[in-house]
Amino acid sequence: MGTKIQELLKQARSSTEGDTSANFAKRIFSSGAECSDFFRETKNRLLLTEEWNKNSTSSSYKLFDNNGNEIDGEPISVGSFIRITLHGSGKHDWVEVVSIYEPPAEFVITVKPTFDPIEDPPNKTVISHFFIPEARNNFCLQKNARVLTFYVIGIGEKQNTARTVGIVEMIRNSATANLGYYLGIQKAAWTEFCTNFLKTDKE
Repeated sequence: MGTKIQELLKQARSSTEGDTSANFAKRIFSSGAECSDFFRETKNRLLLTEEWNKNSTSSSYKLFDNNGNEIDGEPISVGSFIRITLHGSGKHDWVEVVSIYEPPAEFVITVKPTFDPIEDPPNKTVISHFFIPEARNNFCLQKNARVLTFYVIGIGEKQNTARTVGIVEMIRNSATANLGYYLGIQKAAWTEFCTNFLKTDKE
């Protein structure tokens, strides 16, 4: 029986539309116990956007509740919103946390593009992200004996040029999605993100 992460990887690798991505880093420990300890520690860190900021050089992140109130410092939970600022992109992008999956040897946070929850009033028909609302990003930790692997798996990453406000944002979304995917910027950024999360504070 396959795991959720294996199923996500299979889905990403079987797509023929060029709308998926799978980036990863892995670390091998001297013992299974050491790997388990680091797995638990990394799960806890992955729930904090301050750790996302610490381990990313291309984007910054802020956490908000479902009422649009900033809650940085609290753990990510289902229903919370993450504001992503891709440096140099010209605006914020928003995702909503739709699931947190936590069996014994896996941990998966899944987010989807969403509306801007701090807009007054929020317009839930406008997706404030350069990918379509059906896209999903999955932040995945997998422990296998002495090996810990961190994946960022994107599914359905089609550019959002329909559910936006105005021609300027449509052009910006198209440019960001294409540059990020086709020029490898997104791949390099997520690979760095995975690699940094698997380092210790002393490294």
